[in-house]
Amino acid sequence: MDVIDIANERAQRELDGLLAARRQMARLEAENATAAAECVECGETIPEARRRALPGVRLCIHCAEAAERRARMGV
Repeated sequence: MDVIDIANERAQRELDGLLAARRQMARLEAENATAAAECVECGETIPEARRRALPGVRLCIHCAEAAERRARMGV
Protein backbone atom coordinates (compact mmCIF):
# COMPACT_ATOMS: atom_id res chain seq x y z
CA MET A 1 0.00 0.00 0.00
CA ASP A 2 1.45 3.36 -0.97
CA VAL A 3 0.97 6.85 0.43
CA ILE A 4 -1.81 7.68 -2.04
CA ASP A 5 -3.80 4.61 -1.03
CA ILE A 6 -3.45 5.54 2.64
CA ALA A 7 -4.55 9.12 1.94
CA ASN A 8 -7.53 7.92 -0.09
CA GLU A 9 -8.63 5.56 2.68
CA ARG A 10 -8.34 8.34 5.26
CA ALA A 11 -10.33 10.74 3.09
CA GLN A 12 -13.00 8.08 2.56
CA ARG A 13 -13.27 7.48 6.33
CA GLU A 14 -13.70 11.22 6.91
CA LEU A 15 -16.38 11.46 4.22
CA ASP A 16 -18.18 8.42 5.64
CA GLY A 17 -18.14 10.03 9.09
CA LEU A 18 -19.52 13.30 7.79
CA LEU A 19 -22.27 11.51 5.88
CA ALA A 20 -23.17 9.49 8.97
CA ALA A 21 -23.40 12.71 11.00
CA ARG A 22 -25.67 14.28 8.39
CA ARG A 23 -27.87 11.19 8.31
CA GLN A 24 -28.12 11.25 12.09
CA MET A 25 -29.05 14.93 12.10
CA ALA A 26 -31.66 14.37 9.37
CA ARG A 27 -33.08 11.40 11.29
CA LEU A 28 -33.34 13.46 14.48
CA GLU A 29 -35.02 16.31 12.60
CA ALA A 30 -37.45 13.93 10.89
CA GLU A 31 -38.49 12.37 14.20
CA ASN A 32 -40.19 15.55 15.21
CA ALA A 33 -40.75 18.45 12.86
CA THR A 34 -41.34 20.70 15.85
CA ALA A 35 -38.10 22.02 17.25
CA ALA A 36 -37.41 21.05 20.84
CA ALA A 37 -37.06 23.90 23.30
CA GLU A 38 -34.50 21.82 25.21
CA CYS A 39 -31.71 19.59 23.96
CA VAL A 40 -32.70 15.91 24.06
CA GLU A 41 -29.12 15.02 25.09
CA CYS A 42 -28.22 17.48 27.86
CA GLY A 43 -31.45 19.34 28.62
CA GLU A 44 -30.00 22.79 27.94
CA THR A 45 -32.26 25.37 26.32
CA ILE A 46 -31.87 25.55 22.54
CA PRO A 47 -31.78 29.22 21.50
CA GLU A 48 -34.77 30.35 19.48
CA ALA A 49 -32.52 31.51 16.63
CA ARG A 50 -31.19 27.95 16.27
CA ARG A 51 -34.72 26.51 16.39
CA ARG A 52 -35.84 28.93 13.65
CA ALA A 53 -32.76 28.26 11.51
CA LEU A 54 -33.06 24.47 11.82
CA PRO A 55 -36.71 23.39 11.95
CA GLY A 56 -37.00 20.19 13.96
CA VAL A 57 -33.64 20.63 15.69
CA ARG A 58 -33.33 18.39 18.76
CA LEU A 59 -29.75 19.05 19.88
CA CYS A 60 -28.02 22.15 21.18
CA ILE A 61 -24.96 23.25 19.24
CA HIS A 62 -22.56 21.59 21.70
CA CYS A 63 -24.30 18.21 21.55
CA ALA A 64 -24.67 18.44 17.77
CA GLU A 65 -20.93 19.08 17.42
CA ALA A 66 -20.18 16.16 19.74
CA ALA A 67 -22.47 13.91 17.67
CA GLU A 68 -20.66 14.95 14.49
CA ARG A 69 -17.27 14.23 16.09
CA ARG A 70 -18.46 10.78 17.20
CA ALA A 71 -19.81 10.04 13.74
CA ARG A 72 -16.52 11.09 12.13
CA MET A 73 -14.64 8.77 14.45
CA GLY A 74 -17.05 5.95 13.67
CA VAL A 75 -18.35 5.67 17.23
